[in-house]
Amino acid sequence: MKKLVIVVALIAILATGSVFADHPSGLGIGVVGGMGWGGFGGGAYGLSLKLPSIPIFWAINLGAGSNYFRIGLTGDSYFIDQVLVSDIGLHWFLGLGGFFNFYNYSEEYRSGSYSSKYSYTHMNLGARLPIGLSWQPIDLIEIFIDLAPSLGLGIDGGYKYKNSIGDEVKKDGSMGFFFGIPLEIGLRLWF
Repeated sequence: MKKLVIVVALIAILATGSVFADHPSGLGIGVVGGMGWGGFGGGAYGLSLKLPSIPIFWAINLGAGSNYFRIGLTGDSYFIDQVLVSDIGLHWFLGLGGFFNFYNYSEEYRSGSYSSKYSYTHMNLGARLPIGLSWQPIDLIEIFIDLAPSLGLGIDGGYKYKNSIGDEVKKDGSMGFFFGIPLEIGLRLWF
């Protein structure tokens, strides 16, 4: 409990110094990609968006193939956004946000009279703490990188397997804590 109080006090002290957002105040739109550890494995690519009137940095990624579909959404508010090296436009930021991810996989196999079907669904949601660097070589372009330790709830929808010779396996879903650390790299254009 003491550590939590110290962390909250440190954040409050840092935040009262100069919390004013150092990012441009206009429309920011770009691309973001990443990978991660924990439940954020694999590559994810998507859209990065910052609307002028809302203090949230959004990212949405979609993935689809012949047998899978995934969607992810994050929204972060930076409570520290300061210049690190003004001569080159390097900034650092620390924020608090949320995430939601949904993944569905299904596969069907046929060979002669034999067939099988498999399906799996998973989703997770929770809070994240993005910390990163932002570089603006010119006013129009921002390049950023961050790590966002994330904690939340993982919901495993279970899986089903069935084939034409009568075999059937079903695993019920489960719920539990989810922890992961995504690494995100992106580019935004500011208008």
